[in-house]
Amino acid sequence: MSTDFTRLTPAERRVAEQLVLGLSNTEIAAGLGISPGTVAGHLGSIARRFHLSARPRRAHAVLASGQVDPPPAPGPAPELTTAETMLLQAITAHDETHEIARAAGIADASVGPHVRDLVEKTGAKNATHLVGLGHAWNLLGTGDRYGHFSDRVGAGGVR
Repeated sequence: MSTDFTRLTPAERRVAEQLVLGLSNTEIAAGLGISPGTVAGHLGSIARRFHLSARPRRAHAVLASGQVDPPPAPGPAPELTTAETMLLQAITAHDETHEIARAAGIADASVGPHVRDLVEKTGAKNATHLVGLGHAWNLLGTGDRYGHFSDRVGAGGVR
């Protein structure tokens, strides 16, 4: 579970529950009846608690810490190639494009197109939702607060 330092407040948890659905700050605000600025403040607090900046990493941290449940999976886990699995893991472990590229074994300029392709293949709304679905499908583990992931794969497996 989480340490006291990383334990979310009830308001942060409500925002994080919407974050893992891939919603924008404006969508989260409308759904919770708060301002987009308040949402941004809560997301900033989550970023500081876990020492992360990218939204997909924040989603992974709150899911991996067990403080937020994954979103409902739209179906069984898709079959991902080894390269796709490496990319999914890279976006949970790194904030910067060049770090994601290095971890996934692709060129920096290819990160965006590859992530978009993976989002489309999985039916996710965006990379943050992709991370949420990765947890729902058990493709991503519930490691420690720093975003380490397990070597488990979902029902679809890895080719």
